[in-house]
Amino acid sequence: MTPRSRLLFLSSWLVSACVAAQAITEFPLPQTGSGPSQIAAGSDGNLWFTETNPLTQKIGRITPTGVIAEFPLVGSAFPAVDIASGADGNLWVTIADTGEGSFAAIGRITLAGAVTLYPLANPASSPNSITPGPDGALWFTELIGNRIGRITTAGVITEFPLPTAQSQPRGIAAGPDGNLWFAESGTSRIGRITPAGMVTEFPIPSGGQPGDVTFGPDGNLWFTEILRIGRITTGGVITEFPNPPPGTFAHGISPGPDGNVWFTEFSRIGRITPAGVITHFPIPSMPGDAQGITTGPDDAIWFAETAGNRIGRITTGVVGDPTQILPVVGSTPGAGDSFFRTSVQLHNSGTTPSSGLIVFHPSGTAGSLELDPVLPFTLAPGETRTIPDLLPAMDRTGLGSADVILTLGSAGNVPVVAARVFNDAGAAGTTGFGFNAMRPDQALRAGDRGVVFIPADLTAFRLNLGVRTLSANVALTLTVRNAVGAIAAVVPRFFPAIYHEQQTATAFLNGLPLPAGGSITVSIESGAAIFYGATVDNRTGDPSLQIASPAP
Repeated sequence: MTPRSRLLFLSSWLVSACVAAQAITEFPLPQTGSGPSQIAAGSDGNLWFTETNPLTQKIGRITPTGVIAEFPLVGSAFPAVDIASGADGNLWVTIADTGEGSFAAIGRITLAGAVTLYPLANPASSPNSITPGPDGALWFTELIGNRIGRITTAGVITEFPLPTAQSQPRGIAAGPDGNLWFAESGTSRIGRITPAGMVTEFPIPSGGQPGDVTFGPDGNLWFTEILRIGRITTGGVITEFPNPPPGTFAHGISPGPDGNVWFTEFSRIGRITPAGVITHFPIPSMPGDAQGITTGPDDAIWFAETAGNRIGRITTGVVGDPTQILPVVGSTPGAGDSFFRTSVQLHNSGTTPSSGLIVFHPSGTAGSLELDPVLPFTLAPGETRTIPDLLPAMDRTGLGSADVILTLGSAGNVPVVAARVFNDAGAAGTTGFGFNAMRPDQALRAGDRGVVFIPADLTAFRLNLGVRTLSANVALTLTVRNAVGAIAAVVPRFFPAIYHEQQTATAFLNGLPLPAGGSITVSIESGAAIFYGATVDNRTGDPSLQIASPAP
């Protein structure tokens, strides 16, 4: 298949997949006037949201099928402002008396609805947005206090004053550089704060007032403002995209599983591509007043309608997680004289034909279903297809991961997929390992821990570490222990969605020397990822693979 015909094949499939892109479903809350405002995906596979009604003080939960439950915010006389899922699997909220300034706290809500409050020293600080940080803590903005706050999952609070008066920080998000990024609505800046509390500010060229901020699938930070959507690189370069009329103040913003960024307005949901192309989808019921927005476990976009008293769901048209994943594939030279290749076999065990795509995502860049190389396949019932060397069959070399996506068929004939990564020694034969493709639900998810072992003999063996993320950005923490269990280092890492990275273990751990015979525990704080260790015998070039499975 030529590159052009391959592109046409994929484009036609994408068009059929995107038919449902404007399908919006709304779920009314049981009590009139609850005023849902902000929403976040929980570690339990549900969506959790805040309610602004000062007379009820409740936190809501909605399942992907639309079943709603509510939990009283016990101990607080004021409603929650924002909500996020923490590394401990609980929900964390900001609480503020936005009128008299008599109370300010951070709240923790378990999945069973139990509430613990941690008051701030300044009751008038007005904590606003909250987000999980790359260090395992929660970070939040103080709208009136002019500070960025940090709270550990044990409830220890630290606050960092901002250098510019009246900054009025609002939205906050963790970036891929290990820092936190926030919007300063009072001074028209985007701020960056390191985990140690060092702040840098970047003026917005138009002077627009930024509201919310998020980490986009393209590796940049995106933010909302009046009449515009903004983008800032981790180097501080800002680009603004006018919001087509009737442009209004965009509110919440979130990455989507389709590689785009989604945002809310009063009466519609917006989508902006990495290139800045904006599309709007009107909310069917009015009034709407859409505020918070997030990606759900079903790869749909979920949002809260404050005035409409509803939770909304809009399909993206593209399923974020593939049918199956090959976490690492390659056709690339290794150390010494080694050269690693990947063979793949597919089998249709069903009674009807199946068709699909193998999509190769090169290492080091966020994956794109539209742009990354694809290899179509069709399997008759009972047929087995062998691809001796996957990447050359796609006119590619290098290292990365691959998705196997079923485009025609059903659950009964999803292909069985197995791969073998091997060192090709030519006439001397091959050494390698085989593994089956993984389902997305086999990846580590928020709250999960997995372990990879370090070789006891680091002269005879070398260790590489690799990660493949799914349809959401991933924050994780790597805890390195020596053979007797003492902690050698704790290394936070942050990765974009649909992303593969493999490096030597020392490089992956930011230069840390490996303790022979020790272990590396990966803890997923947000998102979902496959984490693995690849060990190679330096004498023979023989590779092996460890997939980090969820630990007890």
